Parts: sequence; C-alpha cells; structure tokens
Amino acid sequence: MQLLLKAVLLALITAGCHQENSQVIKKESISNGDSSLTLIVHPYDNPSRLVERFTPLCQYLGSKLGQPVELVIARSYVDQIQRISKGQADIAYMGPTPFLRAQDHYLADKKNKLIPIAAEVKGGEASYHSVIVVRNTSDITKVDDLNGRTLALGAPHSFSSHYVPRVIIGNAGLAFKDLRDFAFLGRHERVALAVLHGDFDAGGLNREVAQRYKDRSPGLRILSTSPPLAPHLIVARPELPLKQLNLLKTALLNSDEQGDKYQSAIENLGSGTRFTKARMKPFELARRIIAAVESTPAALVSW
Repeated sequence: MQLLLKAVLLALITAGCHQENSQVIKKESISNGDSSLTLIVHPYDNPSRLVERFTPLCQYLGSKLGQPVELVIARSYVDQIQRISKGQADIAYMGPTPFLRAQDHYLADKKNKLIPIAAEVKGGEASYHSVIVVRNTSDITKVDDLNGRTLALGAPHSFSSHYVPRVIIGNAGLAFKDLRDFAFLGRHERVALAVLHGDFDAGGLNREVAQRYKDRSPGLRILSTSPPLAPHLIVARPELPLKQLNLLKTALLNSDEQGDKYQSAIENLGSGTRFTKARMKPFELARRIIAAVESTPAALVSW
C-alpha cells in the first residue's frame, strides 16, 4: 500500500494530478467538461513504472484536449472495471478481460457502454501473445510435462496471465487439479521472477514481459505461445461528451499530424507502440477464451 501511495504521489508531481490518493477521484473530473479528466490504468506492472510509462501520454492528451488528464493507478483490475463502468473515471487503458467484464457484466443491461477509442499496436500488429515459460535449465519440454508441477499466474482478471494460460494447459489435457499447485502472484513481472528464482516450475504471462528475461543466466524459455490475442484498448466511460471523444480519437489515431509530442508520449509506452482504430472482431475469440475458463459450474451432486 505504501508503494502504491508513493506511485500516486509521483503522479501528482509529474502529471499535475489534483486527487488526494489513488482511491479518490474528484466528482468534478467527470461532471464538468472544463475541468480535468482521469485516465485509469490497471496494475499490471510496478506502480512507479506505470506512472513513468503513462504520465507522458496524460500530458500529451491534456495538451490536445485543452484540459488536464490525471493518471490513476487502480488498486486492482476489479477497481478499474468498477470505476470506468460507473463513470468514476473518464478514460481507461484496458486489457481484454477487464473490457469484456465491464461490457458484458457491469453494463450488460445498460444502453450506454464503454466506448472504444483506439487499439494498441505492438510490433506492427494490433494484438499480443500470452506464453507459458520455464527456466532455460528446466527438464520440462512440452506443456503436458506440467502434470504434477507448479504454475505461477498473474492476477485473476488478467487475460494473458490467467485466462489464456488456463486454455493453453487445458488444450494439453491439464486442469488445475493436475498441477501440484498454482498461485496468483498479481503482476506479470512477479511471475517471471518466481520462475527464474525456482519458486515455480512454470508461469503464464505476456510474451513482451517474458522476453525481457530470455537472455539472463539462468533465463526464461518459452514453452508455448498463444495465437494473436485481442489488443489492449483506450476506452471512454459511457456518456463522455462527443467533443472530448472526437479530440481523443484525433490525438491517438491521426499520428502523422501530431508531431514530436505524439511520438515521445507513445514511444514511452514501449518501442514501436502506436494506436489504431479499435475493431471488435478480435474480441470474439477473447469471449470464447473467457467462457472456456468460467463456464463450468463448480457443482457437487450431493454435500
């Protein structure tokens, strides 16, 4: 909690935030078009790293909107989902699971849902990959070798560090019951380090994070890679004014017209990053993956 508060304090200094802490968003930020907007990010990485990564984007968007954009690091994936669904944040950077959880559950009976603004492009593709990794010294050579072994995962709502790894091992004929044990460690980096340190035999995480640790000694070896997955999105809360929506789309999608400030802010999210128009077709596979993990009732014939 202290680390989270430090991250938010850094956000206050570097991004011009006006909120007192990450748990409070001033009401005027969602009710007055002339005041600040909030961009909420799920805690998929170290909070201080997220502040460093997203602060330039907030500053860039603020310059294009003509009003400050404050950065909020959510306490959890669920915290982000609830806030953006309730209109307690204005903009969100969301992975497939949080986005679909908001649309299909929190806003299922609502006429107005989250508004996709842009899809993140990495390495020239509006998609990314989940992987199962082991130490490069491990005797594990295929996914079904995980039978009787331990598996580290990220957050329960993480698409690439929970849902997709579950399907990867499921396609190899394995369920949680076949593992010696499993654990949710929260962030992708924790999964990578837990496998490197020998605390777990294998881990499921985003390929981009896994590749940071491939060349270490010992390093990580990728055991299995998912098909291309639905991208992360920049979305707006339901009923964000049309003027602000259009300005956000122009700022994120018309990259050729935005100059050096755009390049600096976007590159800060990762080398080769940019944004493109959001398409919903890739999320059909994401829905199928989520359903495959969630749909079986935990029922007993008798107690």
